[in-house]
Amino acid sequence: MKAMTPATSALLSGALLLCLAPAAEAAAPQSSRLTLTVEVRQNGSTTSLVLGCDPDGGAHPRPVEACDLLRSVDGDLTRLDAPPGTSCVAVYDPHVATASGHWRGRQVFYQRTFTNRCWMSATTGSIFAF
Repeated sequence: MKAMTPATSALLSGALLLCLAPAAEAAAPQSSRLTLTVEVRQNGSTTSLVLGCDPDGGAHPRPVEACDLLRSVDGDLTRLDAPPGTSCVAVYDPHVATASGHWRGRQVFYQRTFTNRCWMSATTGSIFAF
C-alpha cells in the first residue's frame, strides 16, 4: 500500500469536513417565531407577545417550557389536548387563543375558543400562560 503524502492527507481531510458540514447544519433545527394572543371575550381584553424557539426566548415568561411543549407536537398546536380526567369549573368565560408565525420553516396558524381560562391552560399548558 502506498503511503499518503501530507498534501493528499490534508486534501482528503478537507473533503471529509465538507461532506460532513451539510449534515451538521441539517441536524440543527430552524428557529421558530410565533405571535401568541389571548383574547378574553367577557371583558374585551387582549394580550399578545412573541415567543421564539431554537433559541428559546422572546417576551414569554416561560419560553423554555412553552418551546419544549411545542417541540413535543412539532409545532402543531391542534395535537394538544387536556389530560384525561381534567376538571374545570363550569363558568362561561370564553378565551380565544391564537398562534401565528412560523415553526421550523412552516407557516403556523392556530385559533381556538375555550370555554374558560382553565380549559385553555389545561389544553395548551404553558404556551398561552401569560
